[in-house]
Amino acid sequence: MNHTVEIYAQADVVRRYAAQLPAVPALIRRATLQEGGRIVQLTPQDGVLVDVLDLSTANTTGTFKSWLVCLAVAQCLRQERPLVLAQSSGNTANALAAYAAHTGLRAVILHPPASRRRIVPRLAEPDTVQFVEVDAPEERIKAALAAASSSLRLPVAPAPAPADQDEANKLRAYFLRDAGRELGRQWDWHIQALSSGYGVLGYYAGLRELRRTSSAPIHVPRFLGIQQEAVPPFVHALDSGHAPGSPDVPMLEPTLFRRTLTEDLVHRMRDLCAYSRGTVRALANSRYLHLEPRAIALLQDSGITIGRDPDGSPRERAGLYSLAGTLDAIDRGLIRPGERALAVLTGGTAPSPAGTYQPQWHADEFSAPEIIARAVDKLRP
Repeated sequence: MNHTVEIYAQADVVRRYAAQLPAVPALIRRATLQEGGRIVQLTPQDGVLVDVLDLSTANTTGTFKSWLVCLAVAQCLRQERPLVLAQSSGNTANALAAYAAHTGLRAVILHPPASRRRIVPRLAEPDTVQFVEVDAPEERIKAALAAASSSLRLPVAPAPAPADQDEANKLRAYFLRDAGRELGRQWDWHIQALSSGYGVLGYYAGLRELRRTSSAPIHVPRFLGIQQEAVPPFVHALDSGHAPGSPDVPMLEPTLFRRTLTEDLVHRMRDLCAYSRGTVRALANSRYLHLEPRAIALLQDSGITIGRDPDGSPRERAGLYSLAGTLDAIDRGLIRPGERALAVLTGGTAPSPAGTYQPQWHADEFSAPEIIARAVDKLRP
């Protein structure tokens, strides 16, 4: 029988650290859906102590984007912006739809066809949201979002600016500081699967903030970023390791989709790796698939169940990539016996959504401007 080896948890993270955020506390209280996080201890692996930072199952929305979206919605309420645009591969869409229904905010949310199965149908039903499925590559969807934001004079939520992303994601540093103090431990490694990398960039920005403001020493763990073989732009940009395979290998995890990086993202990730003595590595499909059953079994033994599709495959592999990358680094001697690793579980625990989700609108890159405008009109007062 499974048993949950939960060693630390907080049930109201954003409100707990609201004083550290550029938001009105009363609006945080209005927006919050009790954003949570927890740490689960796994069985040691070859002498390495392994914990999991679970940012999904403790959130009401079941997605690690809850912290970010809570702050974004509070900022929209402060600026009296009742209608926003968004783009998502699934997690942000579900979170924003839930917070929109909770606060009365209205949102038009773009997503690619591959993300349709990730949208929770009940979250798409309220009249506070309109979903637009855009059949186009990621960069084209982002371009359509930016163009619509400019032409319709509507903000994008969460704001894509790095500073806005950092503000919410830095809360991870405060959460882990307090967890480390209570548990009497620190982590030598911080491991996460990468798409845009905003979560870890914000986390290390939070560590820098704590080191400036805290009288107590703040430990900086080494960072290990994991990318899938089909989409390893950080690996290529940083030249931090060999990206295996060819451009034709299949993508195993659609949420780790970002192929094109800005110069700022590359600069910040390079600086993060230098600051933490870290690295970014790609995991070959064959290696990942070999490690996946082991990663799922370790999580299962500690009470974390991975959601599966009807065919038995994991619904989302981003969190599994973090743990599989941790196991690979242990097997290869990068993470050594006696060290403690913290793998970040950013998704994959939610069960299959009940019902069948169908977007309200369909578009391609050419019809997107007109379709987005029509969806916006449906939500205007």
